[in-house]
Amino acid sequence: MNMKKLYNYLLILLVISVHTGTLSAQEAEFIKLSKDFVLHADGSQELRCNKELKLFTHTAMNSTYGETFVVYNPDFQELKIHNCYTKQKDGTIIKAPENAFVEVLPRFAADAPAYNQLKEMVIVHTGLDLGCTIYLDYSVVTKAGYYPELDIDELLQESSPIREYSISVSIPESKSLNSFLYASTQKEAIQTANGMKKYFWQLKNIPASSRMPFLAQNKENIPRLVANTYTNHEQALAVLKKQIESSVSLESETYAQFITADCASVQEKIDLIHKYVVDNINTIPIPLSYNGFKFRSADEIIRNAYGTEIEKTNLLYKMLEAINASPEIIVWYPSTIQSSVSGLSSIKQVGIKVSAGDKIQYLSAMSNTSLKPELRGNLDNLFTIDGIMQKIDVLPATYNKEMELNLDINAAKNGFLVYDLPPSDGIDKWNIKYLNTKRTDLFEIPSMIQDNISYTITVPEGTTLRSSAKPIEIKTSQGKVTRTIEKTGTKIKVVRSIELNKSQYTPQEYDEVRKLITEWNSDSNKQLLFKVN
Repeated sequence: MNMKKLYNYLLILLVISVHTGTLSAQEAEFIKLSKDFVLHADGSQELRCNKELKLFTHTAMNSTYGETFVVYNPDFQELKIHNCYTKQKDGTIIKAPENAFVEVLPRFAADAPAYNQLKEMVIVHTGLDLGCTIYLDYSVVTKAGYYPELDIDELLQESSPIREYSISVSIPESKSLNSFLYASTQKEAIQTANGMKKYFWQLKNIPASSRMPFLAQNKENIPRLVANTYTNHEQALAVLKKQIESSVSLESETYAQFITADCASVQEKIDLIHKYVVDNINTIPIPLSYNGFKFRSADEIIRNAYGTEIEKTNLLYKMLEAINASPEIIVWYPSTIQSSVSGLSSIKQVGIKVSAGDKIQYLSAMSNTSLKPELRGNLDNLFTIDGIMQKIDVLPATYNKEMELNLDINAAKNGFLVYDLPPSDGIDKWNIKYLNTKRTDLFEIPSMIQDNISYTITVPEGTTLRSSAKPIEIKTSQGKVTRTIEKTGTKIKVVRSIELNKSQYTPQEYDEVRKLITEWNSDSNKQLLFKVN
């Protein structure tokens, strides 16, 4: 065997060993993970979390699992550490020292003085070595009145596999629990004792969360417990509605009328107010649950120039109301979660529905770009703050573009020029470059799409198109891809189009949609070859 062949052989072996090692190795494993939610008769609540986590790699030790973070509000909540230690591979027990518990301000509250009371406990795990096991047991105890009801939305998956996951919800017998465990066949067990009802689920061998691109936004295939003690969905949303109705808004309403005084139309007023709230009120990304599902008044937000998503949305609502635009606050939920069990924790986002003439718009207080719920179709459910579901027509994102181009032959090499057609304004901006041949997760793209792009290319004399002008049409049950080429004199017209008729695909449907996207991205579809004389 000559040296070149030996080198190639060793290189192949190295690639195979690295690849198989990457697939087979896992950073860590949760031996046990449990979460217990308790609603007491006086309205106080407790969350107890217990985990046993075994580490296998240096990355797991030094980066992924070296610390645990717990956010809480000490004005209404108490953090109790029941146990925290590491059992090293040889059995040595290393208890966490006092300086392993570091209290800091959560990063998302750094620019928000109104939320500087929030704390984040950084629990530093000590004595870590390869093969060690972390043991952590803590509770967050919440005073009565901080939360309106028990309101849970828990994804039962981590970045490493979980051998056993136990989750329970305990409530007074006088209360009713709305609950559903999604993406799992595990049935609940119910125990009654001492005036309390305990609902219990135990799941085994939950795989690590996927790192595939284009995963489902609503995480439909991940075990998820949704549970609350609201009477119904409307009662949950009423918690927000009551605060909106009582929100002090004299300053914000007056300012809305002032800045729109010279506007010629209602649409112009809407656009100006929307832009003002997005650009001039800083967004503080604090989840609604971290503040007990409460928020500050519209006037506080405009005065202090920062707010959470719900606070900025409320400000936008009050300012649009001041110009008689008849706005409505809209809440987004994953469509997989039935309204009968959805509380406030399951809300994905909030926005404003407003009309100007016949035009209905959905506005986000976080972005100047209008929301387009029709592009996600039936993947989301939209409700008014009164709990009324909105009917949304399902429509594809449509792009039609025409380009006039001149072929520059100066880039030719050895008498040939490979010309890359410019990208589209649609699917090419999603940056889907390469797709795995097989997939076990749902594959989700931003929307259904109809993307059409036409290129008219002026070709210098003496330049000959060598690419095949034969029309391309790839059609499957998930859509189609086409390309045509026509030559007239010194001009060549190329028309490319792609249609994808859904935004989410199962692993069984994946092959067909992958075939279409692969064809769209292929060199034969997006490149032209010219012979330059």
